[in-house]
Amino acid sequence: MDRETILITGGAGFIGSNLTEYLLEMGHRVIVLDDLSRSTTDNIRACYNHSPNFYFVKSSVLDFELVDRLVSNVDIVFHLAAQVHWEESIDDPVPSFAVNTLGTQNVLEAVRRSMARRYPLKLMLYASSSEVYGTARYVPMDESHPFNPQSPYAAGKAAADRLCSAYHHVYHVPVIILRQFNTYGPNQRIKGYSAVIPKFVSQVMSGRPPTIYGDGTQTKDFHYIDDLIGAYALIVDKWEDLNLFGTAINFGTGQETSINQLAEIIIRAVSEETGRDLGGNLEPIHLPKRPGEVMRFAADISLARKCLGFTPKFDITEGITRYVRWFTKEGSHTA
Repeated sequence: MDRETILITGGAGFIGSNLTEYLLEMGHRVIVLDDLSRSTTDNIRACYNHSPNFYFVKSSVLDFELVDRLVSNVDIVFHLAAQVHWEESIDDPVPSFAVNTLGTQNVLEAVRRSMARRYPLKLMLYASSSEVYGTARYVPMDESHPFNPQSPYAAGKAAADRLCSAYHHVYHVPVIILRQFNTYGPNQRIKGYSAVIPKFVSQVMSGRPPTIYGDGTQTKDFHYIDDLIGAYALIVDKWEDLNLFGTAINFGTGQETSINQLAEIIIRAVSEETGRDLGGNLEPIHLPKRPGEVMRFAADISLARKCLGFTPKFDITEGITRYVRWFTKEGSHTA
């Protein structure tokens, strides 16, 4: 790919910061837009070493005038900004919908307006979510799996997902929709509502048993961050040769891991990384099941394999080991 100017909304977040570092290392100019409400500048500290190719704007995707101005000056947009926790959306649904749905429409509208430029924007990538599918009706779940969002977060992401499709079909916006399964890895920190992996690692590192909601048999498709960044790289390298605009693509591993299994893997990884004999002292504590939780996930990644040559490299055991190693050095200091 030629050297491009790229806008990443939510670029200080877990996924966005990893993507930002990768693109800077590839020689691109990157503008990050993030309001830091669910992220931290710790994630992008190293990016300033790439100045003047790195520029940070602290603001929200809800500021349309700013979004419009930024989009008008870039070649590619990665729209990652979101309120990402379904539990938070249940407790406070209005902000979740505003950021996830109205914020996405702001970006889409800015991209639509940019199409009138002499040199139109080339590509928009939208980070959708596997949560739009709800609990699996069949496994693995392909891109044609029915939508059945089970939380306000999932419903907002589903609406934004379909907005992207509509803007392509009506306005020819060059958008590709990425339905990402449960991504984890470095820069995923404990801050307010937390994803299950950093929560479990934090608990086990501090000598507390993992707390599991429900019986722990619910499954997810846990996808290591380096594999997702590799998927992004394949898209930005190959999109001109593929007819993918308006298309949704799953990214995951195709493997199911139950929450009970995840707890066991994390306890073992922490024990091996720290040299502590955790033995049977950290038997998980089971709490009542929460409303809105999806009970089964596993991605069908056939389309990503066929179109992009995508193949995940990290299984859950290796990925968790790498995350625990990072958390020991950096993540635990920001908990």
